[in-house]
Amino acid sequence: MNTSLAPYTVLITGASSGIGYELALRYLEQGARVFALARSEDRLEQLAKQFPQQCLPVKVDLSDAGDSQRAGEWIDEQTQYLDLAILNAGTCEYVDVNNLSHEPFDKVMAINWQGTINSLLFCLPLLRKKKLQDNSVQTAPAQLVGVSSMASILPMPRSQAYGASKVAMEYLFNSLRVDLANEPIDITIVRPGFVKTPLTDRNDFPMPFAQTTAEAADSILKGINKRHWLVQFPWPLVWLMNSIACLPLRAQVWLLQKISRTSH
Repeated sequence: MNTSLAPYTVLITGASSGIGYELALRYLEQGARVFALARSEDRLEQLAKQFPQQCLPVKVDLSDAGDSQRAGEWIDEQTQYLDLAILNAGTCEYVDVNNLSHEPFDKVMAINWQGTINSLLFCLPLLRKKKLQDNSVQTAPAQLVGVSSMASILPMPRSQAYGASKVAMEYLFNSLRVDLANEPIDITIVRPGFVKTPLTDRNDFPMPFAQTTAEAADSILKGINKRHWLVQFPWPLVWLMNSIACLPLRAQVWLLQKISRTSH
């Protein structure tokens, strides 16, 4: 086992599947101590059995403020501080504009937005505590990572709830970047494109340049290690999305409508 990250304490939300699970596995394999948070307990227990000295599974519903507080208090008892917190937990629900209802908005905002807030309430104090440790030892700043989406760049079809939640999350993280400028906490926003996960398996449309979770984890880890402010991938989709975003809004909407009709 590569122990280059021992001792190193990481917290990852949404760690039971997809990108979160792959990231937790990568950090554990490198020797880090990982708090793996998720609503689903089975996959977390698998990680804990595989890495009994390193993985601390935390079953929690981050959309519930009380449950999040309970989890945060337990984590605070287990560690003095966090080196890295990756807020990855999220979900996606598509909106039917011909049959609007609260349901998709409520489901998405509960975890993507409120879950992020609830996570920050216990993660940020632990990230701040890193600087209170032995100041005689030169260590890298703590790091806060938020997993957003390429959908935050453009007004994508049926993504009124999902896209809005990711735009809100990015504004929150960028605003924190301003307020925490004088504190030793680096902030990274991750914008993945389409990644093959149990969540995207439900999609009923083409997913251009879709990547595996292993490929996504490679890009994310590289960006985190370099402490980039913004990590976007894959590059063909990044180029395409940002090129469209440079067009006038009327042209953006016209082009996206054409793409949407072609894909259905």
